Amino acid sequence: MSNSANPTKLKVIALDFDGVITNLNVDWDAALRLASTAAGYNIENLIPFYEATYGTLIFQKASKLIEQLELEALKDAELAPYTMEFLEKLAELKVSVYIVSMQSRHVVLKFLSKHGLSAYISDVVTRDKCPSKKAQVLYVLEKSHVRPEQVLLVDDSAGNITSCKELGINCFYFEKQQDPQKTKEMWDTILKRVRG
Repeated sequence: MSNSANPTKLKVIALDFDGVITNLNVDWDAALRLASTAAGYNIENLIPFYEATYGTLIFQKASKLIEQLELEALKDAELAPYTMEFLEKLAELKVSVYIVSMQSRHVVLKFLSKHGLSAYISDVVTRDKCPSKKAQVLYVLEKSHVRPEQVLLVDDSAGNITSCKELGINCFYFEKQQDPQKTKEMWDTILKRVRG
């Protein structure tokens, strides 16, 4: 019997960017200061700020300033071990891959292009389009036309996983660390889930 007949088979993987396929060494204290300057008031957490100001000139100004920090961090950012092999296997399995990231679209696209990953990615959903991880996953659900249980979010933030689980999707906590063998084991675990 074909796996495609199984309605709960994973069809979409939504990958976080910073903390999963790379590690950006951004000075987030500086980012908060830049956002605070742009907004004209003290900002202690960027995500609520993005959600509250999305679509405004303040959002655009703060996002552009923070993008400069992200681009600087991108210069030293390396591809997480075994990511290319993981994406190649997902392509063979005909699983769509989306990037869902709170970075800017320009930053993510530049990294994907530099490492030859663009062809493996169905779409890149960043803060420019959706100001929270939950909104990004909702966008992926709408665009991919799959059921929530056919989507797997891979993220290094427990908070993102908690909020996105409310959508009925599957989630995988990706431990942000530097050990290549541990990273390979996590990619392999995800592939086992995809294969069912």
